[in-house]
Amino acid sequence: MTAATFTTVKPNPARIGNPHLRAALIEAGLTYEELAFQLRVDPKTVERWVNEPGRRPYARHAHAVARVLGCDVWDLWPAQRPAMPDPAETTSNGEASAMVSLARRALERAEGLNLTSAQPTELALMVGELTACLRGLTGLHDAPGASA
Repeated sequence: MTAATFTTVKPNPARIGNPHLRAALIEAGLTYEELAFQLRVDPKTVERWVNEPGRRPYARHAHAVARVLGCDVWDLWPAQRPAMPDPAETTSNGEASAMVSLARRALERAEGLNLTSAQPTELALMVGELTACLRGLTGLHDAPGASA
């Protein structure tokens, strides 16, 4: 691929599968071809990520897309973000205990992960789960009325 052969492919609004990725591409001023060139993938692949509902890249590509577009991978594929309780709604010790329990289970899974044989998607999901747990716990700690 060469930089001089870029053409603009206009997305069909009726076929937008990932509006977050489409918006980030528009904001960055990139075409499918330009992003594909930077990632060293086929432009048709990028087009599928944008237009086909449920289509998502391998974790290494998802993180590379986010890096190129200057955003968080979870901003582009929010459905993949691990679910965590909202720290603002966590008011009782029972809920705080539940959040700590979730964090412990995530940590146990991470410690049991074989890094030499784990798939990139598996690693990305594990990092996402741990990040969500840490955000929840720090939000709980920083919540008004939390005991220090």
